[in-house]
Amino acid sequence: AKWIAKLATESAKPYGVYEVKDIDAYIENMPIKVFPGIGKGFQKRLGAHYIKTLGDIKRNRALFYSWKKPGIQLYKRVTGTDNESIDQKSDRKSIGISRTFDAIHDYDEVRRRIMIMARHIVYMVMKLGVNPTTYYLKINYEYGVKVKQSITIDRIFSEHLFKTTLTQMYHDISLQKGAIKLSLSVSNFTKQHKKTLSLMDLGEDMEYNKLSIELQKLREKFGLDIIKTGDEL
Repeated sequence: AKWIAKLATESAKPYGVYEVKDIDAYIENMPIKVFPGIGKGFQKRLGAHYIKTLGDIKRNRALFYSWKKPGIQLYKRVTGTDNESIDQKSDRKSIGISRTFDAIHDYDEVRRRIMIMARHIVYMVMKLGVNPTTYYLKINYEYGVKVKQSITIDRIFSEHLFKTTLTQMYHDISLQKGAIKLSLSVSNFTKQHKKTLSLMDLGEDMEYNKLSIELQKLREKFGLDIIKTGDEL
């Protein structure tokens, strides 16, 4: 049930796992607009037949089969009988998030928001057990102005290292304008091996990494917001 899997992926966001035990119950009250591939045009067509939920689609098999291939294909996808295989994707190559908001001119407030977003990135990194070495920050300002910076650091990842680096990046590229969008990402994952990572800060990095692991345990148990660093307040 490839398309039900796609739908479940949305239900699982941003960080969880969603198991569909009963497809019929899962789709029953879902609005048709949430299903991948049902655009506004098709929504209007379905609305003419008083079909508003995915459950309604399941109950109208004859109608969809009368529409031949497009209708049959959609019906099978919605009901999980499409027999389409789920693509096996390669390992994830990056982790990123972005946020838009009304223009903010306060330097410290923009930095604070970057730190909050960084905590979310850290959570995903630790959950996946990867070690990103490239950090990326992009700031969109009013009137189409954009600044960005990417830094590669061959060190063991930790919340402390990531936030410290982002703080410096923000200091280097920020402008005295109204920020309207922030984008953060990490990539270039590598193994935590002495031969591939810097030895200069290894001891300190390992300690901060251990701390990040312990913080992750608490956040997974009690929620992402249970522990915040001072630069987020």
